[in-house]
Amino acid sequence: MPDAAVELVLLGTWPRESKLVTQDEVRSELTAPGRVRNAFRRRMARHPEPELRRQACLFIDWMPPADRAALLDDPDPDVRAEARRVAVPRQLTPEELAAADLPRTRYHLYQVRLLPPDLLAEALTAREHLDALAGNRHLPPDAVRTLAADPDPDVRRRMARHPALTPESMAALAADPDPVVRHRLAGHPDLTPALIDALAADPDPGVAARAAADPAPRERARTGAIDGADLRERSHQFRLIDFGIADELLDAPDPAWYRACARSPLLLLRRAAASCPHLDEPTVRLLAGDEDEEVRDLLALHHPGAPAALLLDAHLRHPHHRDRLRARPAFPRTGLPSGLARHDDPEVRELAAADPEFEGDLEALLADPERRVRLAAAANPRLGPDRVAALLADSDLGEGAAANPQLGEERLHALLDGVLGRAAAHRPAAGGASGEG
Repeated sequence: MPDAAVELVLLGTWPRESKLVTQDEVRSELTAPGRVRNAFRRRMARHPEPELRRQACLFIDWMPPADRAALLDDPDPDVRAEARRVAVPRQLTPEELAAADLPRTRYHLYQVRLLPPDLLAEALTAREHLDALAGNRHLPPDAVRTLAADPDPDVRRRMARHPALTPESMAALAADPDPVVRHRLAGHPDLTPALIDALAADPDPGVAARAAADPAPRERARTGAIDGADLRERSHQFRLIDFGIADELLDAPDPAWYRACARSPLLLLRRAAASCPHLDEPTVRLLAGDEDEEVRDLLALHHPGAPAALLLDAHLRHPHHRDRLRARPAFPRTGLPSGLARHDDPEVRELAAADPEFEGDLEALLADPERRVRLAAAANPRLGPDRVAALLADSDLGEGAAANPQLGEERLHALLDGVLGRAAAHRPAAGGASGEG
């Protein structure tokens, strides 16, 4: 959806609320992951319309520091109030806890609310939802120390990225026997230079690579970009690209940093570079020839100037992105490998069936078990005019044949005349709707 249309929807000026959907439900759909580009969300934070700035507060925790500070100090009182409501932790009330009758609701509250000391102590003693508590940014120092030393490695893995870790807890986690704990700690944005150097020499190659990829002084935007490219780190969360979403970060590093990463010997940094949609043409060419398949796929999924060959490869490997990839102007339509016609996926066979330079057996594709493949084959201009004419009479393939460029002007006019004639034959005669009295 164009940005101007999104603005109208978010401002409540279009479309109007209906019986089927409320304006809040429409806005909720647009704030879901992948619905609106992060570049637009950044513009929302600086938009002249206060209502859009107020709605941008929903993403304040992921905003660049300057935008976050601007929203918290916005000249509009409603924007300031919303920014502070979202950014300032809220105390968990007894009423909220009593109403949390589902385990997942209680889990969420333990993760985002400021817990009263007695409730927090009770939860730690009972070991209730410790993984949720480990993700709570508002823990007091004693709870942070306790959870960072928990005997459960899953709890320590979550705590390894906690923003309130002390240098002592970081040092203990850097020596943790679990390499996943050390790997997560290696990407902590506040890791000390000494611990970065120590983890860069870790016997686990993944830990060492993660620490080395982000030397001191660290910046949160760079840390986030590297996390997004680190397959081992993303195993702790779902990857947006696996759900058809490929977007730049809300708080993204400078493009110059990405360009430098593209020339790094460290694979992790080249993968991070490939996720930037603002790379110049020489950098795109460099990454397009990278030996790593993940680098090439990330470039195809994120950059509008990715080469055709990479778009086709990403199309084969990432089914959730196929509609978006096929809409790219550079997506290849002709001269495709003939082996695609034998692919297990009908969406891929459809590409081969529609290729006007296809040199394989179109008759085999006309008999494909999937109708979308058969229709694409029937529309292929490599079929001769007589074969196309014969297919027009086929109840299954006539629709595809009618779109075939082999049909001449005379035949197309005859088809249209036939359609109009059938429509006229089914039209009620004048006065036919009124019966005899």
